[in-house]
Order: sequence, then structure tokens, then C-alpha cells
Amino acid sequence: MADYDSDDEKSQLDKLRYAKVPRGMHVSGWDDDADELIEEDRNPQASIERMILWAVNENKLGEVREILQLDAEAVSAIDDDGYTPLHRACYNNFIDIAKLLLQYKANPNAKTNLGWTPLHSACKWSNAECASLLLQYGADVNAQSEGKQTPLHVTATISNCRNTATLLLMDRNINAQALNNSEETAEQIALRTGLTGPVFEMGHPAYDIETGLID
Repeated sequence: MADYDSDDEKSQLDKLRYAKVPRGMHVSGWDDDADELIEEDRNPQASIERMILWAVNENKLGEVREILQLDAEAVSAIDDDGYTPLHRACYNNFIDIAKLLLQYKANPNAKTNLGWTPLHSACKWSNAECASLLLQYGADVNAQSEGKQTPLHVTATISNCRNTATLLLMDRNINAQALNNSEETAEQIALRTGLTGPVFEMGHPAYDIETGLID
């Protein structure tokens, strides 16, 4: 934690740390094939890192800003499963908080213990606005989790993923033919489990167009 030079800064920090913070629920413990597990932080005011994780999850933009102004390094806080404040903002689609965190140099490619990036988290809930923001800040559109699931694979498991899938497929760096550890492409998953298979067909090799100079 950063050193504080003034009594005023110390008092602000103490005020945040010892405030009566209600119990917060946060999502953690995701893996590639399971739904989220819910873990309760019974004492989020115990540290500045736990406070920012709680504040992000509760969509408290003002509190997040105050914490970052006191200790900018809190932007890199992680929970026991490796989820950062940016992961939480993106799976909740809290776009204003995500913007603030990125302005404070949050890592758009931070990985959880299972290899999930904030983009995976945004795609899990088809949060296209946050996914777009992350890509603008350099998120790896082809990042792989431990199960070799890309954000596009995750999106393919969601029935209402049309906007998010289209966004990813339009990214010039997308590898739509990437295989997960089950040797499946996102398109194959979408055709089997979702209602948006035609969207994923945009990533089929048959639609690839090579351009060049015409003599």
C-alpha cells in the first residue's frame, strides 16, 4: 500500500477502511464449464484491496474513485480466484467503472487462476459494451483460458450473444477457427447449443476474403 504524507489522507483512508460496509456478494470461482459460484466477503473493509473489489461489485463508482485516488495500486487487487476489479466491472457490465479502472491502468489482459481475462467475463454475460471498451484498450481477442476457451468460445455458449459475437467477429485480429481443448470451434459450439449459429458462420473460412493490388 502507498505511503500517505498527510494526516488528511490518512483520515480519509481510515474513513474508507472502517466505514460500515454492508456485506457484499461477488462472483468467483468460475471455470470453463460451470456456472459461477457465489462467495460472500464477510469483512470487505479489512483491506483497501477487498474494499475496491466490494465497491466495484456493488457499482459504487464514487467509492471506487476515492479508493483509487488514495491508492492507485488498488486497481490491481485480486480475490482468491484471481479476479480483479476490472473482471468484476466487466461481468456486471458496469461500463463507467470499467472506464475508470482502465484510466488507472488496469490490465485488460489480467488472468484469473483459471486463465479468464476481463474479456472472457464480459462475454460470459454478453456485455458487448464492456467487451468493446476492452478491445479498445488492447484486450487480446484470442486469449485462451486453461481449457483453451477464447472469448468467442465463451460467447458461443450464450443464447442471446448476437451483439457480442458480432463485435468479436468483426475484430481484425480474431481467430474464429481457434480450437478449445475439446477440439471445437466457437461456431461448432454455437450450432450445437445456441440460437445464433448464423452469426458465427461469419467466422467460417469460406467467408475469408484476401485482398491485394490488381494489376
